[in-house]
Amino acid sequence: MVGIRVLRSTTTFADRVTHRPSTNAYVRAFRSMWRQTHANPACPATRVDGRIALVTGGSVGIGFETSRGLASRGAEVISVARDRVAGERMAASLTTECDRPAHFLAHDLADLRTVAPTLHRLEALLRGRPLDVLVANAGLWPTGAGRSPQGHEIAFATNVLGHAALIDGARERGLLARDCRVVIVTGDLYVAERRCSPDFDARGAFGGFRAYARSKLGNLWYARELARRVPSLSVLAVHPGIVATGLGGSRGGLFGAVRRSILLDPEQGAQTTLYCATQPDLVSGGYYHNVLGRMELRGDDPAMDDARASALWDVLERLRTPERAPTLEPSRSL
Repeated sequence: MVGIRVLRSTTTFADRVTHRPSTNAYVRAFRSMWRQTHANPACPATRVDGRIALVTGGSVGIGFETSRGLASRGAEVISVARDRVAGERMAASLTTECDRPAHFLAHDLADLRTVAPTLHRLEALLRGRPLDVLVANAGLWPTGAGRSPQGHEIAFATNVLGHAALIDGARERGLLARDCRVVIVTGDLYVAERRCSPDFDARGAFGGFRAYARSKLGNLWYARELARRVPSLSVLAVHPGIVATGLGGSRGGLFGAVRRSILLDPEQGAQTTLYCATQPDLVSGGYYHNVLGRMELRGDDPAMDDARASALWDVLERLRTPERAPTLEPSRSL
């Protein structure tokens, strides 16, 4: 018996649809936080036996709970992450706990030079079998104005470009099933920004926040473009909730109690991702929010900017092969 905690929700997540949510960042933040511990869905224990799932950042935090949830439902899970120790521990733990193989591939999403070797090792591991599920879960919130080895702003390089390079590279090598479920984890604070580019200057008091928010907007743009350009795939964007993953300080005392009443733990934070990875009849290109359900966004929502989404796709196409893209795209174009 796998020790997965039973999580309960007050409403049926499949029935939740939010029409035209506010584009005000403060309103969206309040709606995301308000009663999220009660509204957060519990993913049904739908079996996915025989499916193969890849999870980026799948060895710790929400990623581990996503990997664990998929493995407990019968999937063979592959975690792609930087931390080899945590990754190998995850693979051994899930193989024992769920009685099915789990794997780890070391990969640095921020460094485009690691893409080809990782795809080669993934191809060898799959042995002709395609991926049925791919969860782009990993995310970096920068603490300063960091740059990737290729010179791109580090949140953009990790959260947006790194995932695009891995997903598109896997697709071009035929490693994705024709109807592969691609789940891209974003964050509702994207609404605070209107642009996403590789050369953003993240210096200043709110530089890290802005870089992260811009990357989450980029995740939504990429998800929408991928769904539009490759209709055989089932592509979903997910806001997993506001999760206590190393944030907020002490877990004890009054502050800890308040913190637990507001923030989700990693297992709760994995539920919307698991729902989108395992449940049938979801809307490809849709944006699923743990509190608000499927979001039908307003035309003036930044995620609905088709021109910038298409421009970002073109930038990612050029940048993901370093030798083809020696210079950075000006941020004003996005």
